[in-house]
Amino acid sequence: MSRAEGFLLTGVFAVFVLAYGAVPLASGGLFVDSHEGDTFHLLDILTRMQSGAVPHLDFVTPLGALSFWPAHWIMQVGQPTGAALILSQMAVALCLLPFAAYAACTRLTRGVALYFGLTTLGVVMALSYGTAISGVGISMHYNRWAWAISFVMLLLAFVPAHKVPRARLDGGLIGLLAAALLLLKITYFVALVPVAAIALWQMHRVRGLTAALIAGALVIATVTIAHGFGFWLAYLHDLRLVSSTDVRPAVGMSFDEIAADPTHLGATLIGILTVLILRRAAPDATGLAALFLIPGFMYVTYQNFGNDPHWLVFLPVLLLAYRPRLEGSLFGFDAQRAATLGAVSAFALFFPSFANMAMSPLSHLSFDKSEFVRMVPESAGHPDIMIRQDRAYSMTARVLFNVEPGPWSPYAETGVGEVVEYDGIRFPECRWLAGTKGYFETHSADLLAAELPDGIRLFTADLMAAFWFFAPVTPPDGSAPWYYGGLTGLEDTEYVLVPKCAFSPPVRNIVLTEMETSPLEFTLVRDTELSAIYRVERN
Repeated sequence: MSRAEGFLLTGVFAVFVLAYGAVPLASGGLFVDSHEGDTFHLLDILTRMQSGAVPHLDFVTPLGALSFWPAHWIMQVGQPTGAALILSQMAVALCLLPFAAYAACTRLTRGVALYFGLTTLGVVMALSYGTAISGVGISMHYNRWAWAISFVMLLLAFVPAHKVPRARLDGGLIGLLAAALLLLKITYFVALVPVAAIALWQMHRVRGLTAALIAGALVIATVTIAHGFGFWLAYLHDLRLVSSTDVRPAVGMSFDEIAADPTHLGATLIGILTVLILRRAAPDATGLAALFLIPGFMYVTYQNFGNDPHWLVFLPVLLLAYRPRLEGSLFGFDAQRAATLGAVSAFALFFPSFANMAMSPLSHLSFDKSEFVRMVPESAGHPDIMIRQDRAYSMTARVLFNVEPGPWSPYAETGVGEVVEYDGIRFPECRWLAGTKGYFETHSADLLAAELPDGIRLFTADLMAAFWFFAPVTPPDGSAPWYYGGLTGLEDTEYVLVPKCAFSPPVRNIVLTEMETSPLEFTLVRDTELSAIYRVERN
């Protein structure tokens, strides 16, 4: 690709980012119609950061701080939260744009380069985490960002440049992208950065790998200077906490199912085809690294909610980039034709999810605003975060009758679920499925009726703990905005709220078990149909 074509392509990418990324801004806010719990979680974290809290150091989260820094910095200059979240996606896409443009222009033909740039940058700015029916929202935005960063990193590592190789530049860019993954979500770093390092070593040897290490070290040093070495120790602590808990050992299918379940088997077969083609086209370069690439992709898919194989959108880039190098046949088929068919098949398998993400900003723009209400009270700020009214107040729950006394109790032993008792109080097997805002409003009204002191530090035995948007309570120092395990923050807690019907009964039951073994004492101060509230007694 000539220099003029490269500049033109970069300009196309820039126009796309500004135009496509700005579409949701025309709605005048962020309108959420799915995964409201994730949005409450994100608001909780951003609100704490606006008050000066630092991720890991001041509250528990296994997500890297880069998941929140862009929106936080934009809020710091006066943008409301909804606009800041939308603008943060544009900001990440603009930061990634020069990396993506350089990788595409130096390694791909025009058509493939255009596909790579638009899909990669589009994934960053979508308002859907994927799958064909996920709805519109900001949930799990960090997964989309990490996929896009990984695609650019892997293209730089796996596909050699058309002209003179730039070992130090390529290695430096890969190091910066790897550091971004470390600060974004550790899953991608663990699964994909070693694969990129192997490919980089095979292609550029010492110079490329050294440049990558230096660039990554500079990012780590910058963060250390800003937040201290304790930032990394706290990050490791949070990762160790979530890896050791029983709350979320997996978020969907098992790894075996990701590899061989009928819904994923097509992706696996195309992944195997990709490995064979790369091994054929580059036996002495990236062929060895290709053996580890697909398992890395599968591991990330296994760890992500929804188990959506985003890597299928990237496989066509690798297959078409190496297509001209192929000669002869592959299992009796023309090797170049096999690469083309593999690329088309990969995109076709992922198309429902891709179409959902691609259309999500337009779906956001078409919402009837009269169907939405503010997500949090006016006194809590965040004026431009809106939630669909029926999802906010449809108080839908799943109750297992077989574990309760009555006509269905004979099936208790053969069914699932259990009734947990603590301090003589029964906590039924009841899980909320919708109605997040109604849940918080009703519980908060009950807290006010309890006439507890204003500003109490409240620990919630449930997955979410965003009561401080709705009631005069505060989160305990060091607590987690989303339950990841243990009783983090309990040493600073004054009261514990245990809901009778929870968004995650397993989390509630784990907390009750931890309370039984805690050296602290818990005195019941209120028991209603909604919850039990305990005062924390310290000797």
